[in-house]
Amino acid sequence: MDLSELVVLFLDCQTTGANPKSARVLEIGWVRSDVLEQSGNASTINAHLLKCCLESEIPKNVQKITGITIEDLSEGSEPGEAWISLINTALSVAQVNKMQRCPVVIHYAKFEIPFLIDLHEISGTKRDLPLSFICTHKISTRLFPDLPRRSLRAMAGYFGHSIPTKRRCSEHVYATAIIWHELVRLLKKKHSITTLEHLLQWLSQSRRVRSSKRIYPMSERVLNDLPQKPGVYRMLRSNGDVIYVGKAVSLRQRVKSYFTKSIRHPEHILEMLTQAARLDLTTTESRVDAAILESDEIKRLTPSYNIALHERGRDVWFCTKDYYQFSPVPTRKYGIGPVVDRDVLMHFASLKNIVAKIGVFEAGDDLLLDGLGVNDERIPDLKFVRGGYELFVDRHNDLVRAAAPDDAFDQLARRLWMERKKDRETGIDVSEDFALKSVGTSGWTERSICHLLESTVMRAGHTIRRARWFLLLSEASIRWEEPVGNDVRIFLIVFEKGQVLYRRTSCRDEIPFPPGCKRSLLERQRGFDLMTFDRMRVVTTELKKLLNENREVDVRLSPANRLDHTGLVNVLKWV
Repeated sequence: MDLSELVVLFLDCQTTGANPKSARVLEIGWVRSDVLEQSGNASTINAHLLKCCLESEIPKNVQKITGITIEDLSEGSEPGEAWISLINTALSVAQVNKMQRCPVVIHYAKFEIPFLIDLHEISGTKRDLPLSFICTHKISTRLFPDLPRRSLRAMAGYFGHSIPTKRRCSEHVYATAIIWHELVRLLKKKHSITTLEHLLQWLSQSRRVRSSKRIYPMSERVLNDLPQKPGVYRMLRSNGDVIYVGKAVSLRQRVKSYFTKSIRHPEHILEMLTQAARLDLTTTESRVDAAILESDEIKRLTPSYNIALHERGRDVWFCTKDYYQFSPVPTRKYGIGPVVDRDVLMHFASLKNIVAKIGVFEAGDDLLLDGLGVNDERIPDLKFVRGGYELFVDRHNDLVRAAAPDDAFDQLARRLWMERKKDRETGIDVSEDFALKSVGTSGWTERSICHLLESTVMRAGHTIRRARWFLLLSEASIRWEEPVGNDVRIFLIVFEKGQVLYRRTSCRDEIPFPPGCKRSLLERQRGFDLMTFDRMRVVTTELKKLLNENREVDVRLSPANRLDHTGLVNVLKWV
C-alpha cells in the first residue's frame, strides 16, 4: 500500500514528567488519518484528560505549559476506558489496512511509547499491544539533518503551521498529521520511498552525519540584501505568521548574527530559526524609534517567540499608599503607579509592617512569610526566617527604626540600589540576587533570608521610582545625538499621553515644551496602559545606552524643568 493511501493513527500524550515510573499521562489524543482528511480540521480528534493523576499534584511548570489543573482532571476519563477506546480505533485501522498491527504516527515516539505500554498494562488488557510505531522526528532527522532543530513545533512551523503556546493533545495530533503528510511527499520526491516497508528499511540504515553548516529556510539572498540602517525586523513562517519581532541599530548586522553558527543560540531561538522563512523590515531614522516601534509591534502582533514585551499575563496597576490594595484604575486613593509587579510591593508592605510597627518577635509565622515572598514549594525553616529578619534589622537599624518609616525605607532602597550598582561596576559578583529565586527548601540560611529582604526593599523602591519617572516621561520632549553611518545626527521626539506626538531629524533649535506638561499626575496615570508603560520603559533603556556612550541627551519635562546630560545621568541612575 502506498504511504499516501495508508490509514494511520496520529497520537500524542501530555504527561507530568519524562518517566512512567514517576510520572503519569495527563491527556491522550488520537485520530484516524482518513477521518481527519474528511473533516479537514481538529474537531474529529479524540482527546481525553485522564483521572489517574487525581491522587497527586501536577507540577507547576507542567500546569503552566499545558494549562491542565487537578480540577480539569476530575471531569476526565478513567484511564482504562480511554485506552480501550484507543485500542478499538487501532484495531479498526489495522483491519482497513489488512495488517496485524495499526501504524501509529507520533512525532517523538521514544518519549510516548513507555507511557503507552504502561497504560496498556494498567488497563488489564490481555492481548498484545496491537500498535506499530512510526516516529516523524526520526524521519525528519534523516531528511533534514542540517536544520537547527526538529521538534514538533519546529517542524510544524517549518511546514507553515502554527501550534498554540499551550501544549495540548488536539493541537499536537493535528500538527503531527501535517508533518506526516509533508514527510510522505518528500520521501517520495527525494528518495522514491512510497511504502511502509521501504520506509522502515530506510530508517534502519545508518544515519548520515550532519554537515558542518546549518541549513535554514531563510534565503541567503534575503540576508545579503539587508540594509545597514536602524529598524525593526519581523521573522515570518512560510504561511505569513509573524513569529518574532526585533529591533536593531543595524538591520544587516543584527539579523545576519542569527544565522552565524559561531554564535551559541538558546534552544528557543534555534527552534524559531527552523521556522523563519521570510523577513519583513521597517527601517527607522534612529534606534530610539526602532525600540518604540518594536514594543508597539509586539503588542499588535503577539508573536510566539517574543516574551519580554508580551501582554500575556501582564497588567498595569495602581495601589494605595500602604501598597496593600490595587486597582486597574487610578484614583486619589489608588495613586501609586503605574506598576506591573504587584507582588514585590505587597511583600514590601508586609516587610515594613513587621520591622517598623509590629516587630520581628511579635509577628506571626504567616506574616513573616508574606514579607519574604516565597512560594509553598520553597518555604524555609522558620528559625532561619526569624534569624534573617533579625540580621536585616541589625544591618539597617539606623533607618528601619526611624520615626518616619516610609522615608526611611525609601532611603534604604536607594542605598541598597547604589551598593548593588557599585558592586556591578567594580566587578563584584551580584548573582546572588538572582540565585535566590531558585533556592530550595534546604538551601536557605539567615544570610540568604536577609539578602532576599534587602532585594525586596531595593526592587520595591525601584518599582516606585520608575513609575514616577514614566509619568514624567509620558509628557516630555527628548533631543539626542546618535551615530548614523559615518555621521552623528540630532533627533527630537515629543511625547503626549505616552505616544509620539511628532518627531524631527537634525533639530538643533531649542527643545520645545511638551504640550501636556501641565497635566497632573492623576491625569497622566489615567492614560497609562501596558503599551504606554512598555513604550516608556524601552525609551528609558535607550536613553541609558546613549548616556553610557557619552552621547548628548536633553529632556524637557516642562518650561522650567529641563534635564541636560548631567542631570539625566543623575536621575536615571535610580531608574
